[in-house]
Amino acid sequence: APSSPPPIYQHKPAGASFFELSRLMVVGIDSAKGQLIQKAQLSPNGPWPSAWSFIAPGAWVIMTAGLTRDGRVAVVAQPSGTTNLSFITEDANQIGPVEKWTAPMSIGTPPGATSYQKLTMARDADGRVEIFLTDNLGRIWWIYQNPDVIVQVQKTITPPGTTTPIVVTVDELRPPVQPWSAWIQLTGQLVAITALRQADGRIALFGINSALHLYRCQQAKAQALTVADWTPWVQIDAGYPFTEMAPIVGPLGGTNLFAMTQQGQVLHTKQLPAGSDTWTAWATPGYSRVPKYTLCAGIQGDGDIMLVASDQQHVHSFNAQYDAATQNWSGWRDFSGSGANTRLSLDYNADGRLALFSMMVQNDGTNGLWTINQMAMDSSEWEWTWTALATSNLKQIVVVRDLTPPV
Repeated sequence: APSSPPPIYQHKPAGASFFELSRLMVVGIDSAKGQLIQKAQLSPNGPWPSAWSFIAPGAWVIMTAGLTRDGRVAVVAQPSGTTNLSFITEDANQIGPVEKWTAPMSIGTPPGATSYQKLTMARDADGRVEIFLTDNLGRIWWIYQNPDVIVQVQKTITPPGTTTPIVVTVDELRPPVQPWSAWIQLTGQLVAITALRQADGRIALFGINSALHLYRCQQAKAQALTVADWTPWVQIDAGYPFTEMAPIVGPLGGTNLFAMTQQGQVLHTKQLPAGSDTWTAWATPGYSRVPKYTLCAGIQGDGDIMLVASDQQHVHSFNAQYDAATQNWSGWRDFSGSGANTRLSLDYNADGRLALFSMMVQNDGTNGLWTINQMAMDSSEWEWTWTALATSNLKQIVVVRDLTPPV
């Protein structure tokens, strides 16, 4: 009998060149009440609902989002009135169209922290969630899901060719008694920090300090459990003040860092070879005559890199990498715009097309959120009409690709 296709392809549309069983989700905090909310595509590549849904009760101050080992959306957030952080995931026993979430689980407070400047998370080589943050003093903190533990258990088996049972001792992996590590302080002081899972699973960190210097470090081993398991911070700004970071893994497996100078130019450096701790000199993927102020990087379903940025005249332009080996780019090409300053995010749909999200500041000081899609994977065309996901009242958002959509 023919074998059935793997689960990820069971819902693949006929004739589709690329399909991933996923949907895009926006996790956010609303401005008026501090509610932790989300809005997700109703199906892979599907439409967006009109209403936002609650993730957890109460008011929240700051958050970030990512994925669990098995592809569920995970959120870490600070409830109002406490410095204790909470960890929340999509319920593993999701049945039906109504989104269910686990109850918030406290993961404590880094010692001495009274507020947080930036939260970021990534999955490590084992698929465990690791969380990083900068606190009010610029200190860098790290906490991770503890690895499974090896437990020796005795089992009774009957060897082949015999009828006499024997008892054997085998090693089994079991969940740890303590699900999370303690909070660990990493060296250095930063304002902004971004974590990235690299091609080999080791996490890289990129950071900017109060003097706008840019730094990087990475886990020196696949299972990093202590400060000693990290490479030292390396200052990489070459004397340029930097304001934005957009790291991403490219199609050749190397980590790429795109960063914006205070003067509004986007520069590029990458690991060479992939996975190493050696990086290329800063290069320009294209000069901007009008300075840019915001930047994001994404990959299409086929792994090709796309940059989107907006300039001080609020014109949005993209820059598509045509060939990673030769560093061949389309150059910055204008394709849209906004009426005010915006924060941009990129991620891809189940069919590999990129979706661009624009969180634009409104007259009341809150933010609205709009999205458009690339017309096809590798296309230089984008939808002309933006889809409104919120017209105001957003404080913060993170876009994630949920690998466990309702089907």
